[in-house]
Amino acid sequence: MDSQNPTPAPIPANAIHHGQCGSWWTGNERSHCGGCHSTFSSLTSFERHRKGMTCNPPQSVGLVARDKPYGTLWGLPAPVGGYGALHGRDDTTEVAA
Repeated sequence: MDSQNPTPAPIPANAIHHGQCGSWWTGNERSHCGGCHSTFSSLTSFERHRKGMTCNPPQSVGLVARDKPYGTLWGLPAPVGGYGALHGRDDTTEVAA
């Protein structure tokens, strides 16, 4: 494999394909925009990018990019303190071993 032109990851059997743009992704919770062809981690993220009934640049509405084998996945930022903070744990402090 050439580092300048890496071999693309094989497309999994459970991938969802968008025939018009050729994009693919995995996960039933994903949303793909037929207008701008961006892929979003959730319906909430997709709706945030469609404010005003038009496609807005994902970063302009507070979404963050995550690199995935199929390309960029746009989603909401992680909560302050990490996802553990949602369950009463503070993931920002070190835990003694």
